[in-house]
Amino acid sequence: MKILIISTVGLSFDGITSVVCEYIRAMDRDGLNFYVADTIHTEETIRKDLLSWGCKLVPLPDRRSSLFAYYRKLRSFIRKEKIDIVHAHGNSATLAVEMLAAKLGGCKRRIAHSHNTQCEHVKADRMLRPLFKHLYTDAVACGKEAGKWLFGDKPFLVLNNGRDLQKFRFRDEARKLVREEFSIGESLAVGNVAGFVPAKNHEFLLKIYAALLEKDPDIRLFMIGDGDLRPRIEEKAKELGIFDRILFTGKTTRVPEILQGLDVMVLPSLYEGLPLVVMEWQAAGLPSVLSDTVTKECRVTDLVTYVSLDENPEKWADMILSEAARNMRMEQSSEARQKLKEAGYDIKENAAVLKALYLKSN
Repeated sequence: MKILIISTVGLSFDGITSVVCEYIRAMDRDGLNFYVADTIHTEETIRKDLLSWGCKLVPLPDRRSSLFAYYRKLRSFIRKEKIDIVHAHGNSATLAVEMLAAKLGGCKRRIAHSHNTQCEHVKADRMLRPLFKHLYTDAVACGKEAGKWLFGDKPFLVLNNGRDLQKFRFRDEARKLVREEFSIGESLAVGNVAGFVPAKNHEFLLKIYAALLEKDPDIRLFMIGDGDLRPRIEEKAKELGIFDRILFTGKTTRVPEILQGLDVMVLPSLYEGLPLVVMEWQAAGLPSVLSDTVTKECRVTDLVTYVSLDENPEKWADMILSEAARNMRMEQSSEARQKLKEAGYDIKENAAVLKALYLKSN
């Protein structure tokens, strides 16, 4: 069986790419031939991983800057290779592009996979919805809210963004090494893992951090990730006089390791689907403070707390300090991983569900 996987945002260190890679890695691939679209940008580390798992990368024009060329090449490839299933991941009805290319390319199984509860391309999403709903054959979502957002009242399968929970277990020795590497000492370390895009609300995070420093000037902030807005955020941090207190790690494959050295996580997003990072934070035993716009589905344990974006940065700072006092990391991590497994976030079990979907007859 030939399966073409498409991430409509490219293959970078982001949530969708992480989901794509984790499922391919964990799945019993016997009888399945995976092709992965290489469009927009593919990180070299991710390229090597996909190739090592037996996937074939499919070079395609840039989906963002050359949409029509991308569509034509995609349709041609699907027809030529007689692809059995197209599984496209995205945030909106612009997935109609992939679904149409698949349908006209002769692919009978077309899986649309929703990863968010809002999108940036509002007009395009609204315009394409009537077409989109007639093009997909299977609907999958990372959570109930993400499914309702894209598929409305039509049925969809909730496939939790599973993780290798053991990889995020708390390890005291790893914590010591990370804190030594980054010269944290005994300082409180606050973390955020997110791409530098508007939805992640990094400017508000800087205001929260400034409020935290008013209460304790030794607090450190880790901003893990990268993106187009990073230079702007760095400049804003300089304007606020807090740039030298922030550790910008950029893109990194060391997230599970770095989490060991942190004390509390913050995610003040304007909107989210079901953020994979919050599952990782809980597995690592980390208290997390989220904006109330983030779906409540990700609160699998009591380590997650919500604060309204209408609250001022000082209120957020107070909540972060309160949650950071919960420092029984070993116990918190162990209990959280058990609850996450029971709630259906174990990648091996979820990969088996996805394979069963692939093998399902029309």
